[in-house]
Amino acid sequence: MRPNSRSPFDRLRQALTNGSGRARRLVQNTARPYHGTEPPEDASELLQQSFLHRLERLNLMTRGVVAQGLAGEHRSRRRASSVEFADFRKYVPGDDFRQIDWNAFARLDGLFLRQTEAKEDMTVHLLVDCSESMNWGQPSKLGFARRLAAALGFMALARFDSVTAACFAGSLSARLPLVRGKAQILRLLTYLDRAEVGGVTHLERAVREYCAGPVRGGVAFLISDLLSEDDWQRAVVRLLAEGIEVEVIHVLAPQELHPAVDGEIELFDSETGDVVEMVVGEEARHAYEQRVEDWCSSIQDFCHRSEVGYLRLDSALSLEEIFLNQMRRRRIVQ
Repeated sequence: MRPNSRSPFDRLRQALTNGSGRARRLVQNTARPYHGTEPPEDASELLQQSFLHRLERLNLMTRGVVAQGLAGEHRSRRRASSVEFADFRKYVPGDDFRQIDWNAFARLDGLFLRQTEAKEDMTVHLLVDCSESMNWGQPSKLGFARRLAAALGFMALARFDSVTAACFAGSLSARLPLVRGKAQILRLLTYLDRAEVGGVTHLERAVREYCAGPVRGGVAFLISDLLSEDDWQRAVVRLLAEGIEVEVIHVLAPQELHPAVDGEIELFDSETGDVVEMVVGEEARHAYEQRVEDWCSSIQDFCHRSEVGYLRLDSALSLEEIFLNQMRRRRIVQ
């Protein structure tokens, strides 16, 4: 190998750790100016090869039946006939008696069926919001979303599942065609790197355009701050109508959750250009934080009613915390 050449893992590590730093929303304070830009991220934690190896061993979970075809290596939440043991359950009339475990009968004096884990082909849809509002925060929401999508894609490709991706704002960008196998990770990273940034979010329109193309079930990770000019809920319903499971990944910056502003300020909307002048004190900050919590709770309630996964993430979180703790607790990965 030439001394200056880089391995695919080097490119992947960079994609999983480096984010965009361009500001998209300006919050000005005469005493403490804040321009929305971010310093370089400390990537030492994610540069460790051990994280990528652990990511390879994780499996995406799915609630329902996935597409038939080439066998992938992800685990399904349903049970099926295969060779990998999953669990026992009691026999009930009508069950296939050939699935009875006679060793368990000898030990427990009862009839039990041996269940096995389904290993099937799944399509993973990575839908990434690249609008103006996403490219803001410390750390950047867009940089975080790209790294998260890269990690999800890497995990799926490592398990030989199919992956497709689409970036959107006002409308849908050119989508990445279905790819399969770890050798295709560079195509995914290149697509995410070159995605056009900017514009006002129209989530419903983007998803409608996406579903007009080839879709074949699977699971969609919708990664967005959900600051959409149209009805994002209709976008979720459209994906469900196409037989796609949906995981809403709601990305917010720390400054959106707990703004450190005080006194006379100007709020500049990065997508519309509107400016609002206001005076912020402790009471206003508390009222704002409560409204954000109420908004997020309403999103979570909708997702629960629609049987859609919902995960709110702070852009300051590490991928290790997300994949090894939060996603595991919610059975998104295992």
